[in-house]
Amino acid sequence: MLRSFFNAITGLNVHKIWMDITSDNLANVNTTGFKASRPIFQDVVSSVITGLNTVTRTLKSTTFGAGAVVDSTQKIWTIGNFKQTGVNTDLAIEGRGLFIVVDPVTNVRYYTRDGEFRINREGYMVNANGLKLQGFKLDEQGKIIGTGLEDIKVLQQIDPKATSTIRFLSPTNLNAGANIPINPFNPTDPTSYNYKYTITIYDSLGTPYQADLFFRRTGQNTWNIYLRADTDPNTPGYEVSGDWTGVTFSTDGKIIYDNAQVLREPSIDGTKFYYYLNPANLTLPASTPSGGTFPPPNQWRIYVGESLQSANVNVGTPVSDPYITQYNSDFVVTADQNGYAKGNLVDVYVLSEDGSVVAVYSNGKSLPLYRVALAVFTDPEELIKKGSNLYTSILTPTILAAGGSEKVRSGMLEMSNVDIATEFINLISAQRAYQANARVITSSNTVLEDTINLIR
Repeated sequence: MLRSFFNAITGLNVHKIWMDITSDNLANVNTTGFKASRPIFQDVVSSVITGLNTVTRTLKSTTFGAGAVVDSTQKIWTIGNFKQTGVNTDLAIEGRGLFIVVDPVTNVRYYTRDGEFRINREGYMVNANGLKLQGFKLDEQGKIIGTGLEDIKVLQQIDPKATSTIRFLSPTNLNAGANIPINPFNPTDPTSYNYKYTITIYDSLGTPYQADLFFRRTGQNTWNIYLRADTDPNTPGYEVSGDWTGVTFSTDGKIIYDNAQVLREPSIDGTKFYYYLNPANLTLPASTPSGGTFPPPNQWRIYVGESLQSANVNVGTPVSDPYITQYNSDFVVTADQNGYAKGNLVDVYVLSEDGSVVAVYSNGKSLPLYRVALAVFTDPEELIKKGSNLYTSILTPTILAAGGSEKVRSGMLEMSNVDIATEFINLISAQRAYQANARVITSSNTVLEDTINLIR
């Protein structure tokens, strides 16, 4: 039999496979996050005859091919175009990473570029198949807690939290041109202090109270700060009290440490210090009108700086602090506090760039809950397609939080990277090649027929 018969059959097979791959690409032209594939063709050698010309001393060879095979398919990992969807939980990845999802039944981990997620009735962020998106848990300041992956779950409501910290923020300025009051401090006497700032605080049941911060100048560069709030109906007046006395400013208007009165706590790296209301002078009622409570006095803080880093109060050498200044200009006080009432979930959104999942509640609180985790493979061909836009791998990828080179885009989805024009050209090429190989079979059959007819 002629080799051409069998060679042409392999040509039919490989180009039929190419058409299969092309048709699969075209079928998924609108599949979110789909990556097109292409066949890897390889030739097959039947035999090689070599010989040496003794006169010219040249080597000659005759090769007989056995057709072609499709060795494997290769996925094209170029990033598809992004389309805006207006859905906060739709995500797209700008980079090589993949989302990590876990089957809640089998606990099997999968990877995907499909970012169509939603919040299910239990609060978990899931894809269309109910697989749970993985992320790193965050604290209220948006910092990652621990290193382990967790199912991203959005709390449907948050319990109330008692105020334990009041924080002064920039810009906060105490007027250096203010007079020193003559009368002793009295919260009901406006002439006994220079400025009053009101802020809402909460007890453990989420009951709001109006708390007043009074600023009283006591010297050229010294101030006292008083906290008062009416939280007990059985004792009229200002029961919650605390005196921050001896607040001292340097000649350039920056607050400095006063070893006698003001307490401070160092940060973890020891480069920043936070100034607090003296706990020894702070008294709190045993209960509030609603039956809730505030934290014990030694856990109550009024401070200048960032988040609370240590529970131990320390004293030390003077240090400058930029958050409260004393310049000859109007009083400006900016402060917030860490308490809040009970809140029901209103909305969920994901921050672009770092992929932080933020929940918005009816009490006005926005809490960062998780940061989306991404898996990065050195060689994406390690991934095995499992259908439903999912991949698995027997190798362990690099797992990192979104951000940096691997960014997350919220409210967008990555479209398929299939190019219709290219696939049509591939389809035509495969069709023509199939026809050509079919012609080889027809021609080979004609040759055999003519050979047989020689004996007639």
